Amino acid sequence: MTITVDELNDAIMNALEDYNEKIVTELKKTTKKAMTELVKTTKATAPVGQREKHFRDNITSKTLEETAYGVSRLWYVKGPDYRLTHLLEHGHALRNGGRYEGTQFIGHALDTLIPEYVKKVEEICKNG
Repeated sequence: MTITVDELNDAIMNALEDYNEKIVTELKKTTKKAMTELVKTTKATAPVGQREKHFRDNITSKTLEETAYGVSRLWYVKGPDYRLTHLLEHGHALRNGGRYEGTQFIGHALDTLIPEYVKKVEEICKNG
């Protein structure tokens, strides 16, 4: 296939648009999988108290924004339990003067998932 100088700009733009579409589609899939895994991991490792309705039952995620150029997803805890997240993660003082040290269940989940996610993103960008 031969391209004239006048058609070169359009050919380059078409190639870049195709590359961008492939990259964004794969990144959206990878982000969704990573968020699903984060929710699953944090639900499995979240501390369980003595209440009937457990904190971990309210862990979920949602899509904040999805555009042609990317996606933004949020991990969060629903309902009144969102107030417990910081206390369970980082610890808090107890009524009897003791201290609950926290479990860092979110931090541990992120420490394992983020390197894998970054590796997959680099692979997607490299292989296009």
